[in-house]
Amino acid sequence: MCVRVDRTVRLTEEIVRKYAFLSGDDNPIHQDSQEAQKYMFQRPIAHGMLVMGFGAELVTALAGEHCSVSEYEMNFLRPVFVNDSVQLIAEDRNDSNWIEIRGIANGEKVVKGRARYRRKLRLL
Repeated sequence: MCVRVDRTVRLTEEIVRKYAFLSGDDNPIHQDSQEAQKYMFQRPIAHGMLVMGFGAELVTALAGEHCSVSEYEMNFLRPVFVNDSVQLIAEDRNDSNWIEIRGIANGEKVVKGRARYRRKLRLL
């Protein structure tokens, strides 16, 4: 049996600006078109860790409150641009303690990853 959750997130300029402030990552390729073009991006790109954070929300939703995430990895396949919508999909196939994650923006796979979870011990 496979359990799946998904969420579509629009990475607006405001979300990217707030993330830059909170994370301290104020690299101009995330907010300045001219700077992004210097690095061959057609427009500013969203922070990879911001996308990864939205993926983590799905992982915790699937794993449940009595679990903890012990490993989390993500491969960034294509840039996610500011104002893009990203559909993030997480699947738990119940044959291991791994949740598979993938993200699609503009019809292309932009991220793929996985997270391992474990059940917390519950004392009576």
